[in-house]
Amino acid sequence: MFILFLAIPAVGQQAVPRFELGAQFSLLSLERPSQIVGNGFDPCCGRVVPGVGRRTEPGLGARFTYNLTANIAFEAEGNLFPRRETNGSMPGGKIFQGQFGLKAGKRFRRFGIFGKARPGFVGFTEVNKLISTSMIGPTGPLNQVFTVGRFGIGRDVYFSTDLGGVVELYPSRRIFTRFDVGDTIIRYGTFRQAGVFLSRAIIERPPETKHNLQFSAGVGFRF
Repeated sequence: MFILFLAIPAVGQQAVPRFELGAQFSLLSLERPSQIVGNGFDPCCGRVVPGVGRRTEPGLGARFTYNLTANIAFEAEGNLFPRRETNGSMPGGKIFQGQFGLKAGKRFRRFGIFGKARPGFVGFTEVNKLISTSMIGPTGPLNQVFTVGRFGIGRDVYFSTDLGGVVELYPSRRIFTRFDVGDTIIRYGTFRQAGVFLSRAIIERPPETKHNLQFSAGVGFRF
């Protein structure tokens, strides 16, 4: 009987199907990037201050996984966060995300534990962007020449890295449930905003990196 028990295949570990397709709910807690403040006629106009609070967004997504071995897999994941937020001095609108990378760990009879490292992008549908620049001048008693910008609202994407852990449950060989928790690291590029005075017609916030907690839960099919 002991030999027969050893011969029983483990659902999670043995004969793992090569492909997985799943759907998920995701919750992204964004640390707000720094913003440019000032009312235009204030001595502090154009001051860069830390972002206040977090933007927590619920979303839906899908994931495709190719199992290289029982313990190593390549993944591609996309999420959409449909709620819209508008703030001219920070990326706003709706959020979309794509992550692509590796998952590695250990499968047991009814569950698996993995780590993940997946570069990708996080995008926003409403970002104040510098479209072009032009020169004005010479003006004033000093015959100065000033650079001014033309701005518009559009979508933009930023490089991101998803680092974290995964727990999978295997109720059958074909069906699985999955829980992810991790740090979605977003590298925001230089942000530019129009100033009020010609001497500071274009105000810049330098690039910065923010860490953001993300949790996902979903189900999938292995084939």
